[in-house]
Amino acid sequence: MPDKIKIKYNIGLMRMIKALDNHIRLLIVQFVLNSSPVSFTQILEYLKEESGEISKGTLSYHLDLLLEGEVLSKTLERSKGREYSQYNVTNNAEKIFESLGLLEFVK
Repeated sequence: MPDKIKIKYNIGLMRMIKALDNHIRLLIVQFVLNSSPVSFTQILEYLKEESGEISKGTLSYHLDLLLEGEVLSKTLERSKGREYSQYNVTNNAEKIFESLGLLEFVK
């Protein structure tokens, strides 16, 4: 009798897949990959150029999903008495993108 196949449930991978299941979040990840580290304001300006009007609340929602899915990481920086966020793509997400052939290097 052949062995049965069992699907391993990986909550981290499922969160990452959910985080990437939206064109706005894919635009965010692409921008961060090419420009990191980037601030919230830089991402907001990029999205306004690429896809039209987007609110700060909507951007926060998308960033929260990308952080929860461990696609992005966030660090807090201080400058001139002000605190702001800087976003980067996680090493794990970059490795997964590469292994799945999702990254295309263009000139």
